[in-house]
Amino acid sequence: MFQMLRHKTRMPSTEDALPGRSERMRVPDKHYVLGTPLEPPFPDGLERAVFGMGCFWGAERGFWELDGVYTTAVAMRAA
Repeated sequence: MFQMLRHKTRMPSTEDALPGRSERMRVPDKHYVLGTPLEPPFPDGLERAVFGMGCFWGAERGFWELDGVYTTAVAMRAA
């Protein structure tokens, strides 16, 4: 098992990376937990925050309970 850990983590090369999608991924109209839209337009006065985290679904759950959070979404890369 520890043999897998002998190499440092590195970014894959373009040749090693998986190809992107040819079509935009469909998402639901509303957040399953919060009931708010997942895509713009959002109400005036809101700001966007992007966070990079390890276990993003677990981390996202914590944001659902914070005052002022309108909606959340998990993405594999920032838009």
